[in-house]
Amino acid sequence: MKARTPQPVRQRRRRDEAGGAVTLLVMLMVPVCVLAAVVSAAMPRRLAAHAAADAAADSLASVAVAWRDAQARDHGALDWFFDDCTATGDRAPTDEPAALEPELRRGCETLTESLLEGLTARGFDAGTVVGFYSSAYTTSAHPTMTPDGNHSASLPCHTGGRAIVADAVHLGLAADWATADWAASQTWPQGLRITAESVGTIALPAASGTITAPACGGLLDLAPLDARPASENEARQFAESLPTRTAFGN
Repeated sequence: MKARTPQPVRQRRRRDEAGGAVTLLVMLMVPVCVLAAVVSAAMPRRLAAHAAADAAADSLASVAVAWRDAQARDHGALDWFFDDCTATGDRAPTDEPAALEPELRRGCETLTESLLEGLTARGFDAGTVVGFYSSAYTTSAHPTMTPDGNHSASLPCHTGGRAIVADAVHLGLAADWATADWAASQTWPQGLRITAESVGTIALPAASGTITAPACGGLLDLAPLDARPASENEARQFAESLPTRTAFGN
């Protein structure tokens, strides 16, 4: 039987160094891979959270403009609105019989519960939801003349086809997110403040004949606040010219 020839010391050292390098590489890569997996799981949840906030803002903006029209209030707080569902203390007498108030409250509470449950399911802290809704767009002090000398559009206006936008309301909301989701909380330990805004409109079919209302153009198309230059967006200027904003939430 042939005796094994001892390996040179240098060769054994090289193999030991190679094994150590592999071990070190594994030690470095495992946390990176874990982090990448956590981030890849968190990002779709964040996108879903933004979509949920946008949907909530759309729903509340539609309710706000409909309530302004139904209650004939161009400014100020609305009765039976998210999220306290009460009548305002300075409200004027209405034609609605008092017997309807319990029904209005229940409807508001049902809407509030559904909206908050939807946000909670997407990782929001429902107790942090705050926001505002504006005066009616028909009260805007938006300039009637643009810098280029053209008349700026105002409401009522038409958006194409036979639809006439009779009025609108600008609404914004914000809430804390990633407070309960494990993957998101690992990626954003302090959580995130997610915001959304929407313009709710009342659209009516145009009467027969020629449409005389001006075209809206981009009057209702808000540019994101982080867009550059957002201040030059006509819809943003129009929304910011509204006389009052009413806050809601905690």
